[in-house]
Amino acid sequence: MGQKKEKMNIDRIKGVLFDMDGVLFDSMPLHARAWVMAFQHVGMAFSEMDVYRNEGSRGSDTVQYAFRRETGHECSKEEETRIYQYKSRQYESFPEPEPMKGAIDVVRTLKEHGVNMTVVTGSGEKTTIDRLIRLFDGCFEREKLVTAMDVQIGKPHPEPYLKGLEKLGTKREETIVIENAPMGIESGVAAGMFTIGVNTGPLDAKELAAAGANVVLGSMKELNEWLLKEEN
Repeated sequence: MGQKKEKMNIDRIKGVLFDMDGVLFDSMPLHARAWVMAFQHVGMAFSEMDVYRNEGSRGSDTVQYAFRRETGHECSKEEETRIYQYKSRQYESFPEPEPMKGAIDVVRTLKEHGVNMTVVTGSGEKTTIDRLIRLFDGCFEREKLVTAMDVQIGKPHPEPYLKGLEKLGTKREETIVIENAPMGIESGVAAGMFTIGVNTGPLDAKELAAAGANVVLGSMKELNEWLLKEEN
């Protein structure tokens, strides 16, 4: 189950590190379709649930995980690049994802309370990152984002969230992580931060709790309500 719950309310929070896909954007169904198509293209089985369970890892790590599972060994860097580029082309061909329902309200609430925010994502999809900057009213600075290209080791390793904390410039005890995937939750917990799981996808909420989330909520609307409680 999750970590021992600590008290944490918006007056104590100085920084927030958001995951992007499945938290700020309702983009995971598109990523899932694109990954399934990319692996089908090379004759490999990789289901949408496989995508959700590996969500948060870098694209290169997802490709290598699939190859290890199917063949017992990793693929070449050239093959890795080809598969990821194919996946990216499929993703880019889909309609642009909409903000996750309630996400803009959460960001506005935090902004009104003077909370610093940035995004820590395993994605490198430029169009979604550009859309993030454009739609969230200047709340996210491009130079403070942490993407797949900024880390040597992806989630569930703590490096992505530690790098996000460094870029944000806040203390870990006053910073929270908001995630929707087990691997991302593990990363936030390993980085030593209060981590909230928002279950916006098809996984059982128990999987988010088992990954170590301090709190598991069912939607971004619930998250906004949780933030505004006098005591959590």
